[in-house]
Amino acid sequence: MEMQTKDNLDFTNQLPKWAIGCHIGLISFFFLLGIGMFVLTAKEVSETGLGISILLFVIGVVFLGLSWFSYKNLRKYLDFVIKVHVGEKGYDYYAKDKKKAIEHEIFLPYENMKYILIGMDYRLKAKYKYSVHYDRAKLITVRSAKILICGVSTHNRLEVTSFSHWDQESLYKWIDVFQKHGVDIFHTDKALTATPNNPEVIESIPKKRFEGTLSFEIGSEADGLDNIFLTEKQQGLVEGKEGRGRKNGFYFTLLLSLSQIIMICFWFPYWEIEDKSFSDSSGEFIALLFTLLSQFFIYMKMRKIKWYEPIRDSIVIYIGMLIGSKLAPDERTTFQFAVQGYALMTICSFLFLYYGVKLYSRFKKIREI
Repeated sequence: MEMQTKDNLDFTNQLPKWAIGCHIGLISFFFLLGIGMFVLTAKEVSETGLGISILLFVIGVVFLGLSWFSYKNLRKYLDFVIKVHVGEKGYDYYAKDKKKAIEHEIFLPYENMKYILIGMDYRLKAKYKYSVHYDRAKLITVRSAKILICGVSTHNRLEVTSFSHWDQESLYKWIDVFQKHGVDIFHTDKALTATPNNPEVIESIPKKRFEGTLSFEIGSEADGLDNIFLTEKQQGLVEGKEGRGRKNGFYFTLLLSLSQIIMICFWFPYWEIEDKSFSDSSGEFIALLFTLLSQFFIYMKMRKIKWYEPIRDSIVIYIGMLIGSKLAPDERTTFQFAVQGYALMTICSFLFLYYGVKLYSRFKKIREI
């Protein structure tokens, strides 16, 4: 949710009236186009049958989908109010959930602030690349700054509140205000993206007194989400999730290996064999594509993969293929050779593609440095 500001001291998520009007106009435009397409679809069906009615129906669904998406996006700004103010007396944070009728407000006077901690945060940004032959854009992760403010609120409670700055001018304007009122400012090279607003957690973060410069550059491209500070509990949850992901990935690889046994026993025997290999008219390419896509889909779900796991999984899949070739009812002497050829082609393709992509990504990063 984008925060709006004019002076970098007052922020709000509330859209100006002209922006709300544009949203409503866009929602209405897409909605009317969608309804119009449905009317044309009904007219086309009644007059000429299906014809292009399916295309008109799909276009209508797309326009109504865009209308719904725009409406839901607008509701985020209308149903939830956030206001942040850095004034002469202190830091004021106000949030209201209109749907749940919940309000939350924190006011931290400068004299009650223990300290300010500045660390890294992240956001996505479109990066445009221009060349002679083509232009393209991709989303990249860039560093921003996150401020944690620790102090005693007017409700006499020790509070921690946070705010992210996407540009250096905004950050240093806040720093000037805090320094003007004598608030201690510290900084850390840790990313505070996942840091809970808890005083005890904030105390445990390694920090140094701010001397005018940060240990990172706002707006610089980040290689993933690096150096994130995690509590022991958060670290345990992350490691547990990664462990479960790898374990589930191995189980799904076992199922994929079992599917190889089933395919080789009940599908491969119907394929023609030419010169100890399955013929071009067989389903060998489909079976290979199914195996490769299934394993890569498993890895997409796992996300974090150790370097040796593709080799281990290839062995598991190969064992399934070997068992399938032994259990298959096909009595042709060339069947075993054909299955071995399929197995070798599948395993080599998988390892070549996986490690090839990894090496390409690494060389590309080195070239861009």
